[in-house]
Amino acid sequence: MLVYYFNDFDAVDEQTIEQMLTLAAPQQVELVHSIKMLSRQREQAVSYAMLAYALQHDSEKIRSSDTVVAPFPADWLLQKTSLPPTWAVGGHGKPYLTNREGIHFNISHCREAIVTAVSGQEIGVDVEGRRRFSDTLLQRSFNEEEQACVLRSDDPELEFARIWTRKEAWFKYTGTGILIDHLKSVESDAAEAHCPIKTTLVTPPPPFQERVFYLSVAEGESLKQ
Repeated sequence: MLVYYFNDFDAVDEQTIEQMLTLAAPQQVELVHSIKMLSRQREQAVSYAMLAYALQHDSEKIRSSDTVVAPFPADWLLQKTSLPPTWAVGGHGKPYLTNREGIHFNISHCREAIVTAVSGQEIGVDVEGRRRFSDTLLQRSFNEEEQACVLRSDDPELEFARIWTRKEAWFKYTGTGILIDHLKSVESDAAEAHCPIKTTLVTPPPPFQERVFYLSVAEGESLKQ
């Protein structure tokens, strides 16, 4: 499995977005152009570029049982794709590739990073930096053990993000969307489904080392809905 992340947001202006869209299929280009907010255009364009680059140049890493987490290569603009990826959206908004059989992907973004994960198995990914939370949210979403982990942590907002990304990654893997009644049982649900959730604390290279974030990926066989 391969996970690319990108966080040099200031480098992505309208011209760079158009350059990134040279790696995308016409349908995705049209979609980006229909978005009015520059920040949302950036999220989509960067996701397309990372997905296209990974499919073209990293097929071995995608199908590997190892998890490779890496910054998006700086030479992306020098690469061209012979078959731009196209995708559609299934139930609850989960995207799937329409022209790459046996390849799955998922995307996520937060204030700190945009992430694209690509795998030979079903996949769900979530990314989150330090996140403020209320007592109500903590008690409603986390079981007692998870609440204790947050409250005794030296960095509660970052620990909250670690646990939250694991929950979000699981729901994105299943394709159900967030199920409120199952928020507290994610770890046991994932274990029962034999789906490991892998979590990584990412400290980007300079000058973005302050933009620390947690990244979680749930990967396994497709679940019958």
